[in-house]
Amino acid sequence: MFFVSEKQHNRCLDMVIKIAEKQGAKIALVDNIYAYGRQSTNRITEEARKKPQTKKGKIRLAMENKLKESNVPSLIVHLPDLYGPNAENTILYETLKSVAQGKKANFVGNMQVKREFLYTVDGAKAMVELALRDDTYNQNWNVPAVHTITGEELVKVLRDITGYKKGIRTVSKGMIRLIGIFSPSMKEVVEMLYLTEKPVILSGEKYEKEIGTLPRTSYRVGLEETMIWMNKRALK
Repeated sequence: MFFVSEKQHNRCLDMVIKIAEKQGAKIALVDNIYAYGRQSTNRITEEARKKPQTKKGKIRLAMENKLKESNVPSLIVHLPDLYGPNAENTILYETLKSVAQGKKANFVGNMQVKREFLYTVDGAKAMVELALRDDTYNQNWNVPAVHTITGEELVKVLRDITGYKKGIRTVSKGMIRLIGIFSPSMKEVVEMLYLTEKPVILSGEKYEKEIGTLPRTSYRVGLEETMIWMNKRALK
């Protein structure tokens, strides 16, 4: 995974705000769920209190606050973990890549815990719909996945699609912590692993009430299209 420092994040956002102010433009920010921190409710609405405990979560919340304090009309869209064509910097990418290559795959987190994985095309459609409207700015929006799914259920879909028969290794917190001794960036991964144990699950109620039906590609279709992309890429 690719990591960007707090200084780089802030510098990028400062530049975007400055340009938007100069051009009279709006800002539509694609964000993850890190700023929500640990939550106790089943489905998180946009009104949930944000109190992140991790470094990455605090950076995201600081960026959100900076954007809201600017004079630029903006909207912030929270998305869960992504998968799909061109989505390489994701927690699921290495799993899918190994399956496509017929290698033994790793899966990060408990495979019995239900989590969200949003198909990139669905996230993009929702984002564009929000960005093109005038009544969506100066607000936060959640875009959830089609439904929650366990690692075991996801792997079963992959096996049905691809005929993959190799085993799946579960990557635990202890394993990543050990790697973190040698790689500082992996320490941040350990910090975020709470999301694989007690996931933050987004509510899309606001979007569906005010905008319309959320894009909802099934995991089977989304994974089929992702594997087709990966196989085409391997042939290049």
